[in-house]
Amino acid sequence: MPSFRRRPSAWCGLGLLLSTFGAHAADATALAPVVVTATRTPQPVTAVLADLRVIDAETIERAGALSLAELLQVHGGVEISTTGGPGQVSGQFLRGANTNHVLLLVDGVRVNSATTGTNAFEHLPLAQIERIEILRGPGSSLYGADAIGGVIQVFTKQGPRTQASLGAGRWGLREASLGLGRSVGATRLSLQAAAQRSRGFSATNDAASPFVFNPDDDAYRNTSLGLGAEHDVAAGHTLALRLTTARGTTDFDSGPGSDDVNRQRVGQLALESRNRISAGWRSLLRLARGTDHLDTTGAFPGFFDTDQDQATWQNDLDLFGGTLSAGLEGRREKVESSTAYTRSSRRQWGVFGGWNGQLGPQLIEASLRHDHDSQFGGHGSGRLGWGWRFTPQWRVSAAAGTAFKAPSFNDLYYPESFGFSGNPDLKPERSRSAELAARYDGAAGRAGLVLFENRIRDLIAVDPSFTTVINVNRARIRGLTLDGAWRSGPWRLRGEWTQQLPLDEASERLLVRRARQHGSAALDHDAGAWRTGAELVASGARFGTVANTEASRMGGYVLLNLTAGWSFTPEWTLSARLNNAFDKRYEIAQGYNTPRRNLFVSLAYSAL
Repeated sequence: MPSFRRRPSAWCGLGLLLSTFGAHAADATALAPVVVTATRTPQPVTAVLADLRVIDAETIERAGALSLAELLQVHGGVEISTTGGPGQVSGQFLRGANTNHVLLLVDGVRVNSATTGTNAFEHLPLAQIERIEILRGPGSSLYGADAIGGVIQVFTKQGPRTQASLGAGRWGLREASLGLGRSVGATRLSLQAAAQRSRGFSATNDAASPFVFNPDDDAYRNTSLGLGAEHDVAAGHTLALRLTTARGTTDFDSGPGSDDVNRQRVGQLALESRNRISAGWRSLLRLARGTDHLDTTGAFPGFFDTDQDQATWQNDLDLFGGTLSAGLEGRREKVESSTAYTRSSRRQWGVFGGWNGQLGPQLIEASLRHDHDSQFGGHGSGRLGWGWRFTPQWRVSAAAGTAFKAPSFNDLYYPESFGFSGNPDLKPERSRSAELAARYDGAAGRAGLVLFENRIRDLIAVDPSFTTVINVNRARIRGLTLDGAWRSGPWRLRGEWTQQLPLDEASERLLVRRARQHGSAALDHDAGAWRTGAELVASGARFGTVANTEASRMGGYVLLNLTAGWSFTPEWTLSARLNNAFDKRYEIAQGYNTPRRNLFVSLAYSAL
């Protein structure tokens, strides 16, 4: 299990402090939130063996001007990478794996780019999001390709509420949102709309390449829409239609002599039939399309459009004291581009099955999946987890699993340009991982310790001649995570710390933009109509190049955010958020700027 070359940072004390709790323990399972991402079936979060985090609606409401990436960093224990300010390209590192080793789902639907293999987290507005579940560790046995590091699933707002907000902040930031939900007999309707505008700041600085750096401000505009309709056809039988779309227009830097703009549309359209066939048999049929359309103007104009047609048939049966889940999934990826790819479509089919349940004090989760891709053939993955609940509050567990990442269209089919081209003979990237965990869940709080190891092989990299990409690299990631939360009266405290070694196995150097340690903590206090809070985000040093040169070293940092809110009526709340209160200069990606101190003020209305 994990070994460390350096002593943990003093900031590790945050995690250690929060990992121990006092008395007043009780079995909190009955009050625990229900989650679905860990096993594809509903279960209390306290019964989940996988390493799962939940960011609930209240946390998102208090987030204020945070972007989705920043929210995941502050409240999800995720390392992030951003290339500038609002709307700039961002990515998430789960347990030190690459940003394209994270599968993003919006209400169960994939919305990633098939050309780059990445996810446009930067354009998904928090105003549309009800809840986020973060599965850390292999997820391919449940969801197929791309979940080597884990799965982040976003659930959009659907509830019967009326919500509205207006906000303003530094760099000309303006935000507005409106949400309506109504029930008419057996039909439930919802609408969510939001808009954001900021003049931004320069995405790059003079540490960037001279072919990229441009000191002008880089503005960002975003509009989003969500529509939902559900109808109970009969008892236990529901039809649902969901549409979400977000359009982002981002100025970015591609040299001092050009005006560069990305216009990107990300979204999904899904039709679902949820049916209770019998008391112990539930079925889901989903037909969906996920989209990622990018149009770039400026020095290097072009467009890259991805449409993913998806079909899922899942059946959940109550068997042997647990839940057996089995199903079929199909997906067609189709790209249209100003670049003439050798092939413009491919198909994947998958069959999966799993069981999770409790046999006395023993907890078991097992899943298997086989995927077939029209380009690289078949691939199997699996996961097995075991846990022992030796008191109502305490449990220990162990798990092992495999996962894989499918090569993107750029990897496979990019046409020859300046002597470089894709490689249609690439194999999927593959991983094997294992973890040990101990967890406490009580009425007053929770605490956990997870030790993990992930070995990734056949990583795709540019070949030594710089003419194509090949399967060559290997990575070994070892680490531990401490997390905890405590609540007493008006006080709430939570924190998380990760100590890790994300290494290139050949060179024994740190993987790019990943730190040996990172973490966060938050303290909130509610006093009648008032609420206040403080957040800490900390990271160790990282490197901007694979060589880990001193010139590419990005120093560690600690950020402090402050929040306050006043509910002057049951429906109206005035809130303020001060990000980076000490005006810290720091880097996440070398040559790219990060937000300095900024204040955001908002007025929100919410009522049933």
